[in-house]
Amino acid sequence: MVTCAFGSYSVEVSASMKSKYNYTSQNWFPKVTAALVPGNVLTFGVVGIVGVLTHVDSAPRAASAQFLVWLTVLLWCILLPLCFLFSNGKRAWNYLSISAFCAWALFFALKALQI
Repeated sequence: MVTCAFGSYSVEVSASMKSKYNYTSQNWFPKVTAALVPGNVLTFGVVGIVGVLTHVDSAPRAASAQFLVWLTVLLWCILLPLCFLFSNGKRAWNYLSISAFCAWALFFALKALQI
């Protein structure tokens, strides 16, 4: 048990309140490769879903298409540092692969339902 005193206030922290996982840079290579491979596939799947839902045409110079291009970069740049929050590389690969599969399944389902 740790006791901290701040002026007239006292805070006690027990061992059960501490974090169960210590974030380290160990096992970084599998986490980065998980962000690179299934994370990239997940990003393209999410952008595809947004494109189908917003009825974006395929004209590369249209503003809507440019939005999707830059959305890809933004999502992937968010995903890359978030991959380090996984406890190990195997868990990162599993979660990102399953998420990518679900995103692409939803994309193809929405694409099939589109008129």
